[in-house]
Amino acid sequence: MILVLTNSTDATANYLLSRLAEASVPFVRIDTNSVLERISMSYQPGRPSLQIDGRWYAPGDFSTVWYRRPERLIADQMPNTPESRCVLDEWSESLEGFFAHIPRERWVNFPAANALASRKLEQLTTAQQYGLTIPDTIVTQDAATLRGFFSKHREEVIVKPLGRAYIERPKDECDSVIFTNPVRACDLEDLTDLARCPTLFQQGIRKSSDVRITVVDTDIHAIELIATDDGQQRCDIRRNNMMDVKYRAIVLPENVTAGLRKLVTFYGLRFAAIDMAIAEEGQWYFFEINPNGQWAWLDLCGGASIYKSFIASFSVGSR
Repeated sequence: MILVLTNSTDATANYLLSRLAEASVPFVRIDTNSVLERISMSYQPGRPSLQIDGRWYAPGDFSTVWYRRPERLIADQMPNTPESRCVLDEWSESLEGFFAHIPRERWVNFPAANALASRKLEQLTTAQQYGLTIPDTIVTQDAATLRGFFSKHREEVIVKPLGRAYIERPKDECDSVIFTNPVRACDLEDLTDLARCPTLFQQGIRKSSDVRITVVDTDIHAIELIATDDGQQRCDIRRNNMMDVKYRAIVLPENVTAGLRKLVTFYGLRFAAIDMAIAEEGQWYFFEINPNGQWAWLDLCGGASIYKSFIASFSVGSR
């Protein structure tokens, strides 16, 4: 039995669970934004139990937990009061107590491993230690430092967010996606705002292609992504909703494979989505690892079969 922890808007979960159903792999889905009416909890020393849709489960009943995209618990039937928020906190703590009884090796991924692998700056340091090439990188609030970095790399520098690249706005306004962008000379004329916030800048890589690498246990799926602007590989492949991207499977160089396996093992991950690029001169560059990244579009648009690796991984269970 697979336990899936996510939310009701998760299209990737919808895709994989439809594949699990086709393969007759049993699963239970918990959407944290709509689950409270379906569950109840019970505990006696050493015997936690969770009832889902009328059936009681012990922690040992779940061979795998797919920790996909759970969010904070929501109970629409409760008024928005301090007392209701306290009730939700009690619910959260009781569920966490149940989940904590499920052995770490059964999780894809264990939440603490996700947290460990979610810091971009530390990722770059660790990736380099394992033999992967990274772009020259600075984080600065100092205008002189940025101008020196810009000159060092012959005016080929990019800027991108350190954290979440998404700005949620009120319902009557459009949300914003923050893309990776090239830094232009005119951008350096007034750097007054730079002092307000640490900002990540990297050496601009003249790319021949981007590569999205998906790791599921021992399986590695590498898909090359190509989209051009003005005859060059696009700075941020995600622009234009990726409508013009061309996909093809690619084999990783042995040294890249070895470095990525070490990186994933270091973080204790069973799943990872990794962004790399191939420079025009053939050098492979590591950009970042996302321990809970998107991948279903690679199956649907890129002809991959990552879902099969998940099914195989879930079938192995606790190994």
